[in-house]
Amino acid sequence: MRATGGVEPLLIRRTAVATAVGGLLWMPYGALEMLQPWGVDTLYRDDLGYEVVRDALLYLAYSLPGSLALLLTARGLLGLSRGLGLPVGRAGRAGLVLAHVAVGLAVFSTAGVVAQFDPLFTAPRIFGTLALGAATLLLGGDARRAGAAPGWSAALLTLGLLGLFLLPLWPLVYAVGVVPEAAGAAVIALFGLGWALVGRRLWFGLGSAGGPSTAR
Repeated sequence: MRATGGVEPLLIRRTAVATAVGGLLWMPYGALEMLQPWGVDTLYRDDLGYEVVRDALLYLAYSLPGSLALLLTARGLLGLSRGLGLPVGRAGRAGLVLAHVAVGLAVFSTAGVVAQFDPLFTAPRIFGTLALGAATLLLGGDARRAGAAPGWSAALLTLGLLGLFLLPLWPLVYAVGVVPEAAGAAVIALFGLGWALVGRRLWFGLGSAGGPSTAR
């Protein structure tokens, strides 16, 4: 894609900022959610069948970065797909729909944090992250078919696979216990670092290409 007028550079800068900030937010979210360094923020109630908030400030500190990270990276993916001229096929169109779903679920997840109602935070965060991973993977494949520069398709495909792995990560850490909490936090941090690097590449790639370039 080449910048046209003043619209495309503004789109790319907004996408770069959203993607980079969202990626950076995944890092503290993973550490805080997995390690809970300041204590426990929720307590499971058998009579209700879900976790209730026991410390409002801790819950806000632990959970809000995750909702915002999901929202910003999903928004960043939408901007990046537009910059790459996607979608071009059915898989790409499905990915675009899933990216919008991820944005919507992130909004619900944020509302759950604000309302201090954990089911409204947790379920949208889980399925929103799944939607983000699937959308990124599908759009990565679409970018390759569209003739995008190899770095973009490789980055999206890798981030898509990492995003999908976040779904079983929590059970592997807490239910099965085969993944240490620190390793789980590291996986989430790696996912966030990847998105932050995508945002960085977008921002600093403006000068030479005016935005994400394709090989077409």
